[in-house]
Amino acid sequence: MSKPLFSSESLSSLLVPGVSERWTAVQDRLHPALVDLAEQVRAEATVTFPRIWPNYEVSFKSQRYLNRGQGQRDPIHDYWVAFDRAPRGAGVLVVVSGAEQAILVGIQLWRSRKNELASLWGGARSVWLPLVERIETEGEARFTETGGGRQKAGGREAGVQNPASCLLPPASGPLWIDRYLTSKGAGYLWAGFVYPWESLSADLTTRLVADVCALLPLNEALMEQAEVGDPSGPAMLREGHTSYHSADPPPIEVIAERVHARGFTISNLLLRSYHIALQTRPLVILPGISGTGKTRLTRLYADAAHGIAPGRDNPYYLLVAVQPDWHSARDLLGYYNALTGAYHASAFTRFLLQAAADPQQAHYVCLDELNLARPEYYLAPILSAMETLEGSMDLGLPTAESPLAGGGSIRSPLRLPVNLRITGTVNVDESTFALSDKILDRANLIELTDVDLAAYRASYGGPVDEEAWAMIVAVQPVAAEAGHPFGYRAIGEMLRFVEQARGTLGTCAALDLQIKQKVLPRLRGEDAPRLRRALSALLSLTLGIEQRVWAKASSISAEQLAVAPYPESASKLRRMLERLDQDGFTDFY
Repeated sequence: MSKPLFSSESLSSLLVPGVSERWTAVQDRLHPALVDLAEQVRAEATVTFPRIWPNYEVSFKSQRYLNRGQGQRDPIHDYWVAFDRAPRGAGVLVVVSGAEQAILVGIQLWRSRKNELASLWGGARSVWLPLVERIETEGEARFTETGGGRQKAGGREAGVQNPASCLLPPASGPLWIDRYLTSKGAGYLWAGFVYPWESLSADLTTRLVADVCALLPLNEALMEQAEVGDPSGPAMLREGHTSYHSADPPPIEVIAERVHARGFTISNLLLRSYHIALQTRPLVILPGISGTGKTRLTRLYADAAHGIAPGRDNPYYLLVAVQPDWHSARDLLGYYNALTGAYHASAFTRFLLQAAADPQQAHYVCLDELNLARPEYYLAPILSAMETLEGSMDLGLPTAESPLAGGGSIRSPLRLPVNLRITGTVNVDESTFALSDKILDRANLIELTDVDLAAYRASYGGPVDEEAWAMIVAVQPVAAEAGHPFGYRAIGEMLRFVEQARGTLGTCAALDLQIKQKVLPRLRGEDAPRLRRALSALLSLTLGIEQRVWAKASSISAEQLAVAPYPESASKLRRMLERLDQDGFTDFY
């Protein structure tokens, strides 16, 4: 026999005396049961409502106490999980009530959605009548009046609102929905089903999931009515309404074609790996040598996924340049200003709100140079949200909702949108921090280190001098062998420099300067076989003489340097090797 979802121990957590003691007990004993229930609702709704369910968010009660004023706080009386979506004003809740010692599942509706309910009931009464009659006969409906009282049809008092209730006449009169709509003072409405603790059935979980799925279509119809009535969207930034399209990206073949059409060089395996990783986890890390196109890949993929033409802005892509002085989540998310009473949202947070308001569109963020600061610090709320069903991030607001500086409002905790894809680019050098296991455990890491010279040559759009290209092809693997390779960015700049130098410098003279300016400054370190081999091989290439001829750098004469095809680079390499011989260390300077 399977263990019941709500045990007596979990339910009794709402009876524990003390404010903090009760909250702790609820989180330890009751919250996991509601998380399990939410997961079962998700599994069922994904199959039953594949079109509408991706729009919905799951949230849990976050208020830890009841504020009675004048510093008096009481323990919470109930704990709930809610299923709702923008533009909100209504939602489906499962409430565990300690005050009533009952579990309630129902739809709640605020006064702002009363007109939408009236429109639905008046225009499609026959559609909603079975559900309304079922609530009338098997469940309860309660609503507040302007004077602060509450009315209820049938059954017992619910724990959704605290004011005392008044019983309505027996159900032989008008249906509860008619009584609510005709009552001018009626505001908040709750309608659903009540399951007392004392008589919970063995199939309670199945019944709760079925009840939620029975109420979701009514909530969805209310949201669609609200969207029709307010096409410009509500004031809350994160709830702005946008037209929805398919959340699935195009096939990888289409994405690959679009990416390669932009002249980008990447292997088919790497692109497919990146494509799959983005669909698997919301965080992908791209380490690799500078100039291999890590940042550009994130933009080109986002453009390809949304069919954005070259040169056009992509509203579904955000580039965030990580700063070395970032020490906390405030640097990435923004902060609450207690003096102004407003939340100063960063561009990243506003992008999160945009993604939350348009859940059917994938949104892509690139955290460029992710490890210039310690990502464990400034990404802490996001890393935690990735591992929880709620996906919530505490913004540190004093209240559940706060105005945004510049207009709009924001709620805390803020849910990490499920349609958000984050990519961090990483360079590994002395200016960056190593990635901890906490980061690596939550991300797919795809290394971009290989430089495909033939593929880059085929995709390069500018003119290529054959002599210069042959030398670049010879130099690049030598630098890579030394552990200091250069990527596509450096190659492209070298080719453009040579082309720009026409009429001013010869090809060899221009490339000589580029090798000295862009390749040699990378080479540094203590005396080690691979560094010495690389410096010696480059000296032979630039000097035009095999190493067995010159043997030692100090033996190279000024005459040999003068007739070298790349004299500037050869001279610098000779000095670097001489220093390596003398000091056991060398660098460009």
